[in-house]
Amino acid sequence: MEKKILICGGGTGGHLYPALAIVEYIKDFHPSCKLLFIGTKRGLEKESISKFGIDYRTVNSCGLVLKGSIFRKIFNTAKFFCYFALGFFQSLKIVLTFKPDIILGMGGYICGPVLSAGISMGRRIALHEQNYIPGRLNSLFSRFARYIFISFRDSVRYFKVDKHKVIFTGNPLRKAVRELEKIKPDFKKWGLEEGRFTITAFGGSLGAEKINNTVIDLYDDFKQNNRIQILLICGRRFYKRLMKKKINAAGGKNKLILKIFPYIKEMHEIYRVSDLIISRAGANTISEIIESNIPSILVPYPDAVANHQFYNADFLARRGKAFLIEDKNLNKKEIIKTINLVLKDKGKRYKEMKKRKIKDSGTDSAGAIVSRLVEN
Repeated sequence: MEKKILICGGGTGGHLYPALAIVEYIKDFHPSCKLLFIGTKRGLEKESISKFGIDYRTVNSCGLVLKGSIFRKIFNTAKFFCYFALGFFQSLKIVLTFKPDIILGMGGYICGPVLSAGISMGRRIALHEQNYIPGRLNSLFSRFARYIFISFRDSVRYFKVDKHKVIFTGNPLRKAVRELEKIKPDFKKWGLEEGRFTITAFGGSLGAEKINNTVIDLYDDFKQNNRIQILLICGRRFYKRLMKKKINAAGGKNKLILKIFPYIKEMHEIYRVSDLIISRAGANTISEIIESNIPSILVPYPDAVANHQFYNADFLARRGKAFLIEDKNLNKKEIIKTINLVLKDKGKRYKEMKKRKIKDSGTDSAGAIVSRLVEN
């Protein structure tokens, strides 16, 4: 019997990429399933999902931001409920027409109205939590979920529900990331030299200004170093300014290779040429770092809901796979000190970090989730 699965989520790569891995798996191993994806109007989802040839819809929704003046809070709250109500009725129409056997929420504010509509129509729902600390939305809807898939074993204690429906699967990764060893490192493609120690820095799909500025500031200290090269993925909104800053900092003959890109889709290729990663600590980044076995310096985004990026980063730091630098402490001096610590004594610390393995990596995470979605 043909199963109908509705997947919702997105807004950021952290919610989108695990969803793509699940869609990819269903297409490969359960091609008879009928899929529908509901995402945001402004996120990354539409372009990525359309490549799989499945139906893509959007509904109205927005996040609840309670910052600023009392008037701003009132305005944001009113806007949230108006969008939620509109999105709920739009979702009702989609659920009534599509008649899904199960709805999978991958996170992001888009899930609110969609899951609510599904519950009101008596449809089964499932949730996937990418982070160590569950988000508010998943915590709220967990009581209605048939399955709650978690990326970290310890996350089970944060759900106040029947523990039998909380299932550790890991965070689904795209096939290209799961099969990294099959990819031949291509340094020339990215303007790099094979044999140098390659530091790759990025701040998520939108970029992180503080990480960008700190990495650019390294130029003066490393510009005569012919053993290191840096690849910075800065985000489209920062690209022009950073290129100007790089040109101004360069001057004269420099031995350092510093390449700046606004955005790179082929992150699996970047992992194959990287020796050390400097990044935020979003759930998808953490999972891909674990899978690629690359030591890292993690700088959690300080305004993440419930400070969940800190706990993601701390998970790796406690296991000796990463250094954790809080955003307030991030500066050129701190980064240089950490890089030197990694490389001193002929890279002894680095080699130790590479040897450590994380048990919570699941290369068949998508398969574990999909098997539950289609089993009955």
